[in-house]
Amino acid sequence: MFGIRKTMAIAGCLLMFAGATAYAAPPHWLKGTTEQQLKTLADIQEAAGSVMIEYSMRYTNLYYAAKGGNWGLAGYQLKEQREIQEVAENTRPQFAPGLKAFESAYLVPLAKTIKAKDFKAFKTAFNRGVGGCNSCHASHGFPFIKFQLPKAPYAPLSMKP
Repeated sequence: MFGIRKTMAIAGCLLMFAGATAYAAPPHWLKGTTEQQLKTLADIQEAAGSVMIEYSMRYTNLYYAAKGGNWGLAGYQLKEQREIQEVAENTRPQFAPGLKAFESAYLVPLAKTIKAKDFKAFKTAFNRGVGGCNSCHASHGFPFIKFQLPKAPYAPLSMKP
């Protein structure tokens, strides 16, 4: 019995040593100069397309939340949409001016309709935003990317208050 305990203790020490040794070696992306490391990190950041998937899902969910009268959820989706937009602005700075212009032209008016809890005005602002999305895509060379409101929200959330 003492032999098993001793063997287990030795095995545990070996595992800890192996883990510490492996942990001490920096990953490959941490090699090189700080500038090279930052470039590697920048290169692996999400592409604008990945960010836009979440952006469009939140835009869809805010529509259905407003339609269902869940203005709190609509406001939350808009807030989260703006936050994911910041990711795109920072990781893909070439798109930042267009995203900021979209926010001013379409998201700010949309926020006002959410605050007023006015679905008729919301729907008008929302549809203007859809047109703005599609124009922005076309202006960046992606005319084939067109937002279309799905028949149902993406999130498994109650769209009712």
